[in-house]
This record gives sequence, C-alpha cells and structure tokens, in this order.
Amino acid sequence: MSEYSTTYSLIMPKVKLTPIKQKTKKEEIKEIIKNPDDPLAQFPIRAFAYSNEVGAAVSAMPVWGKAAEMLLWIPALMYLGADIYDKYRRGKEGDYTRASAAAAVQQAIFQALASVILPTAAVKMGQNIAGYTAKFDGTHLSATAKEETFNRLLDEFDNKNFAKGSVVDSDGSIKTGFERVKGRIIDEKLKPALASTRKDLKTEGLFAKIVRFFGHTKRPVASAQADESDVLDFFEKHAKKLFDKQTILENSTREQIAAEHPELLKLYDKATQNSEKRAKLLIEKSPDYLVKKILNSESKAQRSLIQAITKNYDSVEKRRILVKDKIDSARVIQQLLKNPDYKLSIENYANRVEIARTALRNYLKGKIFKLGLLKTAGGFIALGLLAVPIDNFVHKYIIKKFVEPGLETVESLANKNKEPVDGRKIGI
Repeated sequence: MSEYSTTYSLIMPKVKLTPIKQKTKKEEIKEIIKNPDDPLAQFPIRAFAYSNEVGAAVSAMPVWGKAAEMLLWIPALMYLGADIYDKYRRGKEGDYTRASAAAAVQQAIFQALASVILPTAAVKMGQNIAGYTAKFDGTHLSATAKEETFNRLLDEFDNKNFAKGSVVDSDGSIKTGFERVKGRIIDEKLKPALASTRKDLKTEGLFAKIVRFFGHTKRPVASAQADESDVLDFFEKHAKKLFDKQTILENSTREQIAAEHPELLKLYDKATQNSEKRAKLLIEKSPDYLVKKILNSESKAQRSLIQAITKNYDSVEKRRILVKDKIDSARVIQQLLKNPDYKLSIENYANRVEIARTALRNYLKGKIFKLGLLKTAGGFIALGLLAVPIDNFVHKYIIKKFVEPGLETVESLANKNKEPVDGRKIGI
C-alpha cells in the first residue's frame, strides 16, 4: 500500500486534469439553431424557414407588399415540408434506420411555432409598435390610421371627386373646391364608414381578432379605434392641402412653381414626363371628367371654353346632367375641338390636368410609402431581435417539457394496446 501511495504521489502532481466546461447560454442557443448533424438546421438553409416572416414584414409596403408576402410563403412551405419529412425519415435515433411518425409530429409542432406563428406575431407586433411612434407628431394617429386616410384620399381623387375648383358664391364669398365637396367626402362617406367599423369591432369574436391581427383588412380599423375628431381633423387638413396643390399645379407655370412653391417642383417635373400622351387619352376616354374640370376651373384661360359650353347648357341642372353623361360630354368636346383656338385650349388644359393629377397621385403614394417603410422597419427589427429567442424558447420549453413527454405517453399507451404476436408485442 505504501508503494502504491508513493507511485501515486509521484505521478498525479504531473497530471493536469481538464475540468468539464459548462456550456454557456449562447452556446446552447447556437447548438439548437445550428445543429452540425442536421444540414436543414444550419444557415443559410435555415433562413428559408423565415421567408414568410420577411413577407409579413414587407406586406406593409404599398402596391407590391401583399403580393411579395404571398410569394415568400413558397420557399417557407417547401423548407417546412422538407424538414418535417427529413425528421420522419431520420427517426428518433437520427440515423435513418427507422422512420418515426412521432419525430415528424414533434418537428411539425416546432416549425409551426418557431417558424410560423410566433415569429409572424413578433413581426406584426414590431409593425404596430413602429406604427404607434407616428402618433408623436401631434396628430395622435398611428401610421396605419394615417395610411388609411391617405388611401381614402387617393380613392376619392381617382374617383374624380376633386374636380371642383374655387368659385365666387352668390354672397360674394369664395368657396374653395374642398368646401364644395367636403360634405360628400366626409359626412356621407368617411363618418359612416368609421361608425360602421366601430360597431362591428364591438361584436368581433376572438377568432376574427386573430385573423385580423395576422392578416389584412380594407376596413378603416385603426381610424375607427382612434379618436374620431383626430381622424376628421387629419383628413380635412390633408384634403385641403390636396385641393390647394391641385390649384397651383393646374394654374401655374413651371417658373411660378419654382419661385413660389419649390416643394412641388420635383413632383411637377416628374409628372410632365409623357403628360401629352396622357392628356390625349384623357380627352378620348374621360370627356365627362374633362368637361367637369373645365366648368369648375378658376383659371382665366378657361373662360372662353366655359362660355362656349354654358352657351347651350345655361343652367346648373343642365350642366350637372352634362358632366354625368359621357356620350354628351364627348359630343361637346368633339365640337369644341373643331375650332382651332378651342382645340389648343383644350389640349393645353388637359395636359395641365394630367400633370396635376399625376403629381398629386405620386404625392399621396409617397406619403403612404413612408408609412409602410416605417412599419416594415419595425417588423424587421422585431424579427431580428426575437427570432433566436423564439427558437430557443420553443425547443427548450415547449418541445422538451410538453411535446416530447406527451408523445412518449401516447407511444406507451399505443404499445400497451398492441395485440401480442408469437408471444411478443409489436413495437412502434
């Protein structure tokens, strides 16, 4: 024993024992999301699982956002299908020797939570939080509520409800174009839409709320949830601005715009591209709108055209019928075009109308684009911050603590219920 102790004392001091290194939290997460034995769990392939979240983030962008969201579901679904099938073939041992339906179910649950539901919820939450920051400019309206307002203004503009100009009333006061259509746009359309949406939201069920949270709606939900006076003030303010800009663009030269309204110059220059071609189409396709614009113009340059039209349509009622009848309006325009002076006036005015129309549509689209960009940035930030924690949470807590034990219990019960064959039970 003394000989053994002597040998031990000589050897052990020279041996350096390496302590077992405990994994850090960061290393555990890295192991979860980058399993070296599973190519589908490694980036960049793993990134395909988040393509639908990228789609959810960019869905806030106007025009192309929702189409991109639909398209980006394709790589995500392909990845999810491949990953679930791979886990089924791998089985519990991970060596592809024995397929396991339980392993496929477990992976399907993991992907549903970690790659679809929770990350998408994070993106939507990020968009909402970013959208709420728009309230701090004094309007008290979120980005979505503002976006709904600008979209409604764009619809009204496209539906030719901004055709009216300023006129002198019978008492000598000037009524602007906005004041002349304010009742129809706000009182007859906006207010009822807000009231109807508020009523529906009060009786909205949980499932409908979830669908609306993850999806999209054309209804003014954000506006209905905001203070109505804030919504109406915001709408009226920007509608008035739109009418004022329209008047400037239709009745000012480029030099006047550059000197007096330089903020409109870029919009004007861009709108002049191909404006003559668009003006020709306006004369051919929308004579009723052009007649309406002429009759409601406050420009001195259009007085001769107004007099020529009102000569035969000498009452307000007759003029109202004229602008609603496309065939009659086309006939009036064609007659005027036979006169060289009128022809030049019509072509020049149609060109100015198209420049103003295109410029203001671009102006509204620019407002909508900035709001969409704000929400999209919020969605990407939320996804970047929460994607890895969500993976970790689902794997470590939901799968390990609930799903795996549950599947093992189901398998145990299934094995117990198997009928014996040749004295043995059939395993799963």
